[in-house]
Amino acid sequence: MAVMLLSVSATQPTYACDAAKIMFGKIELQIIPHQGYESALIRHADSRDNRHIVGALLGEITVDRGGFSVRNRENVVVGVISPAMQLEGWDDSCAKMNKIVIRKVQSGAYVIMNGNSPIGTIEGRFPKNGFGVN
Repeated sequence: MAVMLLSVSATQPTYACDAAKIMFGKIELQIIPHQGYESALIRHADSRDNRHIVGALLGEITVDRGGFSVRNRENVVVGVISPAMQLEGWDDSCAKMNKIVIRKVQSGAYVIMNGNSPIGTIEGRFPKNGFGVN
């Protein structure tokens, strides 16, 4: 089955929210196995968006206390993804954002939604966890 992801504009807006800088746009999750757990590197995956080169490391997703933590390249937690797949950033500029939800389209394909508007896509799977997100 072919993966069909929504196209996100090549002229992405600039976001002040640190979690948005990492998670918005077209990204790919690369699973990193560790002894007894997994994490996922977040990589830039849009060849039309020249803010980063394709494959550039944007951050990491780790499994923490009933949800995922979104970490920047310096390993600082800048946001969380709840088991209900809602993204919440932790800095002040993130508080101005609407409710951001990650919706599974099919296995290994997600759309990041701001209300009814798609603002990004995710290819790959989330790290293994005990709260049922795959």
